Amino acid sequence: GKIDPKSTVSRFLNNLAAQNLRGAYETADNPAWGSFDKFSNPTTGFGAVKNVAVKNVTTNSNSGAAASVSATYDITDKDGKTTSLMVTFGLKNVNGDWKINSYKIN
Repeated sequence: GKIDPKSTVSRFLNNLAAQNLRGAYETADNPAWGSFDKFSNPTTGFGAVKNVAVKNVTTNSNSGAAASVSATYDITDKDGKTTSLMVTFGLKNVNGDWKINSYKIN
């Protein structure tokens, strides 16, 4: 059956929560995130993430080639500061696999 783009976003967030940055990075094909080193940078990237508490993940649209998924979650950094985020993920279908290719904090 068709893979739901939502499951890619959930996998991304679950990997972030587990501090598996490589696993999170592999769910994406996002030019804005650049190399894995840039993505995992503790200052400017996702390297500072200590925990993620996912509240909600919803598919907004899915054309089969592209999809939009919204997620709300609390992110806790290594200093213990928690921020609530609402993010819109853009995804593209790559050979039947959904890859995150944009990320917008609302």
